[in-house]
Amino acid sequence: MKEGLIIKLYRERSGMTQTQLGKGICSVTHISKIESGNTKYSAEITDLICERLNIDLKKELADYEQLENLLDDWLQMMIHQETDELDHIKEDIEANTFIHIPQVQQTYRILLARYWLTKRNLERGRNLLEQIQTRSEYLERKNKNLLSHTLGIYCLSVGKTKKAAQHLIDVNPLEYSNHEFYYHLASALHAMGSKVKAYHYCNLALSYFQKTNNFKRVLDTQLLMLSQMDSDPIYLKDVALNNYQDLIKSCRRYNEGAKEVYIWHNLGVHNTFRGLYLEAIEAYQMVLKQCEKPFLPHLKLGALRGYIHSSLMSESYIKEELEDHLQTGFYLAEKMSNHTYLHAFHALQLQLNKKGDEEYYRFLEEIFLPQLQAEGNQTILTLYERELFHYYCEKGEYEKACKLTKKYVEMGDF
Repeated sequence: MKEGLIIKLYRERSGMTQTQLGKGICSVTHISKIESGNTKYSAEITDLICERLNIDLKKELADYEQLENLLDDWLQMMIHQETDELDHIKEDIEANTFIHIPQVQQTYRILLARYWLTKRNLERGRNLLEQIQTRSEYLERKNKNLLSHTLGIYCLSVGKTKKAAQHLIDVNPLEYSNHEFYYHLASALHAMGSKVKAYHYCNLALSYFQKTNNFKRVLDTQLLMLSQMDSDPIYLKDVALNNYQDLIKSCRRYNEGAKEVYIWHNLGVHNTFRGLYLEAIEAYQMVLKQCEKPFLPHLKLGALRGYIHSSLMSESYIKEELEDHLQTGFYLAEKMSNHTYLHAFHALQLQLNKKGDEEYYRFLEEIFLPQLQAEGNQTILTLYERELFHYYCEKGEYEKACKLTKKYVEMGDF
């Protein structure tokens, strides 16, 4: 198979037709079958073909295998979140002759999209994925799984959790060896409120990361599992706090500053859901303090929303400070094309400017909550649905309140 692809590449580069290459060696049909990998061929024929093309097949095969190893190393670095050598490996990949083979180009372009997502350049990643999708019917099976996984990562990055889950469910674990996708599927399901399924996939992801000695991703998965436990009413406050503190200590022990920022963010979310707004503010302050180096715009976005919301709920704030945070939030959300947070900051702006309950709750009911529902973002949806529930009760709109109550009774919440 590889030999045939190499021969085809060099034949096309030399400007030869299959007839010209096979003249005096073998038939055009035989050349065609060799190039497509559909026939066995003798070493004598191969030697004659390579002599005509002026190539050393053993050397070319070694270069081809080197490219395959580079692509795998590149992916593994992204899975392990080791970003220091990503650019260097990218250069080596692009300098390899065989990057122009269509089958290799398929894999490279999908990995390149993930590279841009890793670099937080969501626009370049999205544009590349859209181009690949237009010709997805020509992808090999392994690349179809790789594309579904990468699309899931992108959708999670922009808050489209329902669409992320749809892509990730399409991945076939029997054909696709990168079981990291279980973590991303668990993340999507968690955000959608599917707690049992999310915990199941977290366990599968945890097993994979432990098996592959991926400590960073073990921390990620443990944090996600801890977040799922947060919603359990019997999960005690002191136990939760101790678990978060243990994870923070692990991050500091292994110098994982970026991971620590994630944990502070989730602790802020945890405190918000429990009505501990002053504690939530402190956690979000830690995120805002630590997320500049390394720059983590997606966490900054979440922390800004959480800080402003908790400040408003605690009625302990300086208006000018929150206005500055709002402007930063709008800027980041616009830059990242994150419509969920654009709506969230608009809702917070209505609250801060005291536009009146009627306008604020109408925005929640008619615009923001339907958008959250469509995208499957249950985490933020739950937060604002609770506010809407209490508003309905105060206004005497009991039929609307009952619809929300029924939903949360079925989920075991409220």
